[in-house]
Amino acid sequence: MKKIMMIAVLMVASVSANAQNDDLKNEIGVFYGFGSASTYTSIIGGAFSAAFSSSDQGGFWGPAGVEYYHHVTPAIALGGIGTVAGCNWGDDNFNSTYISVMPSVKFNWLRRDHWGLYSALSAGVMFVSDKVSSNYHGDRKADSDNVTCFMFQATGIGIEAGGEALRGFAELGFGEKGALCAGLRYKF
Repeated sequence: MKKIMMIAVLMVASVSANAQNDDLKNEIGVFYGFGSASTYTSIIGGAFSAAFSSSDQGGFWGPAGVEYYHHVTPAIALGGIGTVAGCNWGDDNFNSTYISVMPSVKFNWLRRDHWGLYSALSAGVMFVSDKVSSNYHGDRKADSDNVTCFMFQATGIGIEAGGEALRGFAELGFGEKGALCAGLRYKF
């Protein structure tokens, strides 16, 4: 009888330990955002560079990025976000690159087998590299520059849907991931 009780206790402890490990999940994601902080910075910078150029054509891409989270509880995940974005103005005479690295916390408000709702807050640093083309002759005082500054992302609401391991997601927020962000996330 003692052997049966010991086996039962070990089985219950094993099931309990496995349930706890299931709650501590990792996830990695890739995303693309629209309406990011660097977009607005580029638009303002593009307005100035267009004043020095015969052409005001320009373009912006990104932010594209990766994220990683580790769920410390079913409701809270800690991790980080990395983004890269860029722009060019004045017939490619002015180019800027924006790289951000931000620690992040994510709050899961609702978790279901195939979908969930969450919010997130990230804060970190952005590295900005502004380059002026060597063939630009409009302003002799224009120069390349590198700047490091504070950056953040506040995701008000995010929704994810799909399978247990692979899910698509969309977010509404403000900051470097953008006002609207979408991507794919893999949980392991």
